[in-house]
Amino acid sequence: MGTPLERLYRALLGLLLTLIAILAIGSVYGLMKFSARKQFAPAAQTSQGDATGTSEAGYFSGLGRIRAQTADSKPAAVVVSIVFPYNKEDRAFTEELSAHIPQFRQIAVNYFSSQTAAGLKKSGEEAIKAELLSRFNKMLRLGSITTLYFNDYLIVE
Repeated sequence: MGTPLERLYRALLGLLLTLIAILAIGSVYGLMKFSARKQFAPAAQTSQGDATGTSEAGYFSGLGRIRAQTADSKPAAVVVSIVFPYNKEDRAFTEELSAHIPQFRQIAVNYFSSQTAAGLKKSGEEAIKAELLSRFNKMLRLGSITTLYFNDYLIVE
């Protein structure tokens, strides 16, 4: 069985190996969790303070990727991902935004479906954003969206 010194050595070695295993598993778990959070985080999420330094700004990306067909005789496909800044600490407005996701998606689909591919290209991205912004804000009661960004915007003919 060995001397008391050998038993102590084996016990300490077992404890050291257990600690190393725990650290390795924890590191792998932490890296995987950080990687997943980074991959699925809203576009360019930031923290910005207001005058009191308490406002938490972020980007609302809950609309996901929207697909629509244009009004052309041979329809083109439009693929767009819309995001916009909002105050994450304003819970009522955040809940209102979340509740209107299906309506926002339908507004975008209806808009793109009523346009031709040539008309969309002629209008330009900024005019399209302005029109969608106006339509989105008409639905909102507890706040308003100040600007829209397109992460993706493709017209596939």
